[in-house]
Amino acid sequence: MLEIFRDEQRTYWRHTKLRVFSSLLLFLVPVLILPLYIESLNNYQILGFPLGYLVVGHGVWIFAFSTIITYNKQQDAIDHWYCANEDV
Repeated sequence: MLEIFRDEQRTYWRHTKLRVFSSLLLFLVPVLILPLYIESLNNYQILGFPLGYLVVGHGVWIFAFSTIITYNKQQDAIDHWYCANEDV
């Protein structure tokens, strides 16, 4: 990692912390809210499986991986912006 100027370090870490907290919030809200609706979702079926099972059992994993991929791309953009990436 290249040396970032002292005045840019604060803005860099502020952007990084904001990205981490927003990604965590974006991930935790559905993970905590979706299980509350499992019973009502289980009334519907897709391919013979209850919808609540599919959404909570599989949808959360897909959502988690997409959140991680999005976070990595956005953090890489922040690193490029402040010239703190490893590719330089």
